[in-house]
Order: sequence, then structure tokens, then C-alpha cells
Amino acid sequence: MKLLSKFLLFIVLYYANLLGQSLDDNEFKLPDGFNFANLLEYSFDIKNKQESLENWTNLDYSKGIFSAGLRLEVFQPNDPDPSISRGKENYADIAYRYLSVDLTNSDFGIKLTAGNYYELFGRGMVLKIYEDRNIRVDNNLLGLKVNSNYQDFYLTALSGVAANSKNIREDIVHAVDLSYAGLSFIKPGFSYAVLIPQNQSFSKTSLTSFRIEPSIWNFDFYFEFGAKQNQSIKKLYLSENEKIIGKGFYGSSSFYLGPVSISSEYKIYDNFSFSSNDQTITYNTPPALRKEYTYLLLNRHPSPLNANNEKGFQIEVDYSMDDQTNFQSNFGITNSLNENSYYQRVNRIKVPSQLEFKEFYFQANRIWNENFNLTLAFGYSEEASSKTKNFTPIIENKFYFDDINTIKLVLEHQHTTNTATDEKYFSNVLSIEYLRSPSFNVVLLTEMQTKESDSGKLIRKFWSFIQIGYKIFSNSDVSLLIGSRQAGNICIGGVCRFEPEFRGIELKMLTRL
Repeated sequence: MKLLSKFLLFIVLYYANLLGQSLDDNEFKLPDGFNFANLLEYSFDIKNKQESLENWTNLDYSKGIFSAGLRLEVFQPNDPDPSISRGKENYADIAYRYLSVDLTNSDFGIKLTAGNYYELFGRGMVLKIYEDRNIRVDNNLLGLKVNSNYQDFYLTALSGVAANSKNIREDIVHAVDLSYAGLSFIKPGFSYAVLIPQNQSFSKTSLTSFRIEPSIWNFDFYFEFGAKQNQSIKKLYLSENEKIIGKGFYGSSSFYLGPVSISSEYKIYDNFSFSSNDQTITYNTPPALRKEYTYLLLNRHPSPLNANNEKGFQIEVDYSMDDQTNFQSNFGITNSLNENSYYQRVNRIKVPSQLEFKEFYFQANRIWNENFNLTLAFGYSEEASSKTKNFTPIIENKFYFDDINTIKLVLEHQHTTNTATDEKYFSNVLSIEYLRSPSFNVVLLTEMQTKESDSGKLIRKFWSFIQIGYKIFSNSDVSLLIGSRQAGNICIGGVCRFEPEFRGIELKMLTRL
């Protein structure tokens, strides 16, 4: 497998360069209807003597009403987390394939998809089947999906199975989503999904939700309420006269008036996770109500979404004073549920509601002239899972020498207090990036962490790397990282993946034809 991975790495790099040059010389073109994409990630950890290669090759073809595609996956080895690797530690196979027929005409539309597919209902309250390689999420379903519309009615119906931690597809999911877009001031919708376990000793689990999207003047709203049912859980832990075992509510509003925009969100997720019986597959991902940052230290203490035990809100205000100056502020709180929740009753626990996550963020951006842009930011967070409080001021400067050459300088400082031990420590990050648009950039980043676990004993740790990005002709993007990187979580949409400390070399290459 090591020889195979190195050979594959050489082939991908060689042919990406060859095909890219041919494309620029107008000598090579894929046949009409074909699309090709390849993502290669290779790393070698010098400290742990660990080599890893991951590669995804997508080939799609469309002709008339037909479209088809496949994805070849190679892992050598994969992520050690079984919920991510799904039994594919050393693996090479066609893991995704589909065939679609689109019979849409001027009056009626219908598209049939057989094989592997992804799908999203509403905001993901009931069903979110998707792939995100940054956090190694891929819960694709294998089965049949129908997307249709008639006038202003839109219907999606599907049936399929997802791969569990052993890469075995067992439990069956049936789902349907219906929405109506014929009214200008409101859009209603309905979603239903049911999980039928292969093990007959478990009852089926179903989620049902209703949603509306009103629009009034400069206000846009979204409201969705869902209920969860399972007969076995109801009989074991709840009373017979109760109809549901969990509930979920998500609401959001957006307001725009001149230079001001205000958005707010509210959530209650009470025993509302929609997962396989072995808990290795999650079929729904409700909105997390966490702000996602572009700065390193602000993402160092993220709080993962818990769709079974959360309630909270988030509000964001943006104000543009003029064309050169704008301000942004964000505030959010997430608490656990109280003793009366379905979650605590089903799990036979009684604990009071407590703060799980609090965050505040403020940013001011000023364009002083055509050559200089300044951003000042400040973040504060409290996280129950890591028992930390974090204060993070940030300064970002951008220097534009012309339309091509730019230098970005970012300085981040974070003061962290461990609320359990009262330990305090500091982290500093300095990042310098040179960008020559659109084909080249280089980033130098260094991080220092200062701790004093024992009085009088100061410990400093350093991590530094250089990362070079280059566009090969017009079809390939290459990124090469050399150095060390601090351990931490990568979180997107409330879904997190832990990435251990790394010291070595890392290569990423994306090719599109």
C-alpha cells in the first residue's frame, strides 16, 4: 500500500501538470459532458513517523436527460477515528456512484437518482445528508431519490442506507419533503423521515417537522418545529399518553434598513438527534448557532453541537458607517436543558440547566486608503466542555502594493483561564502572508503558548510552519505545508473533528478538468 500511495501521488502530480499545460495550449479537452475533479492530501509526520495519503477522484458525465458519476477513494491510512474512517483504514474502492434521469418539461419536473446521493431538507432539522472533507463527514445514502415539481409545489422523496463505523449499510431511511412557493409573503414546508433498524428488537424512529418562511417589509423569518417519535423509548421511559419522545424548534429573523442589518436565531433541541442505533451515523444537523471565525485562536475552543440537549440564541448586528468603515458584533448563549426535558427523562437524570457555551465578538474594519486596510477584533468565550474562559484581541493589517501584490499581517493573542483548576496561560499567533494574485501565496505562521502549571515553573511551547500555495496553469491548486501545527478541533456547523499535533510535511492538490 505504501508503494501504491507513492505511485498514485506521482501519477496525479505528473498528469495534472501535463493536462494543465495541454489545456493552456488548447491541445487537450475532455469530451463534451465529462467533468473531472481530484483532491489529494498527503502528509508525513516526522515526529511520529506516520505517513498518510487520502485521495478522492470524481468523474461525472451528462448527456441529454441522463447523468452519471462515480468517486474513487483511496486511504492509506485513513483517520483513526472509527466514526470517520468507517472501516477504511487501508482502502481503495469506488465508494460513490450514481445514475440520474431528468424528465423535466415546461409543465412538470421529475428527476430520478439511483445509487449514492446527498440531500438537505430545510435547514437540516430533519435531514442533512452531506459531505464535508474538512471535518471528514460523509453520510451519503445508497438507494433511490426522486425530486419533482408541479407549478409551485416541490417534492423530494427518498429511500436509502448509510455506511456505519464498519462500512456496512444496514438501517433504512425513508424521507419526504414537500414545500410550496406560490405565495410571495410566505413559504410553507413539511418534512418527514423514518429510520427502520435492521435489528427487529428496536422500534423505528421518526422525525416530523413543519416550517414557514414569512417575508414582511424588510423582515425575513424562518420557523421550523419538529417532533421525534419512538414507541419503544416511549414505553420504557415515558408515560403511555405522551405522543413524542423529543422536540426541536429553530427560528431566525433578518432585518435590513439602510446601513444596518440585524439577524437573530433561537433554538431548542430536546432529545432531537436523528441517529443510527449504533450512534455512528447522524442523519440530521440542526443549525448550531455558533459563529465561525477566520482567525486561528478564536477557533481553538469550539463547542460541538448537541442536538439532544441545547437551548439558546445568537444575535448579530452589522453597521456600515460609510464606504470605508464598518462594524460587526455578535453575541450568543447556549444552555443545557432542565429536569423536565425529554432528554433528562429518557436518560433518567436530574441536573439543573447550566451554561454550555457563551461567545461575544466585535470587529471594526477601516479602509484608510487604496493601500492600507486595518481590522481590529475582540472575542470572548466560555466553554463548559473544556472548562475555559478565553479573551482574544486581534489586529489584522492588509497592505496593497498594487492590483497583484498584497501582504497580510495578523497578530492574535489569547488569555485562557481554566475554571476548574484556576490555571491561566497565554497563546500568541503571528501570521504573515504574501499574495501574488491570482497564482501564488506564501504564509509564515508561528504560535507560542506560555503556561505556568507549577508556580515559578514557566513552560513555553512553539509551533511554526510555512505554507506555499500555487496555481498550476488554470486547473490545479497546490498547497505545501512544512513545519509544526498545534493540536485542536476543526468545527464547521457545530460538527467537530479533532486534529492532533503535527510536525512534518503536508501536501494538498485540487485538480479540476
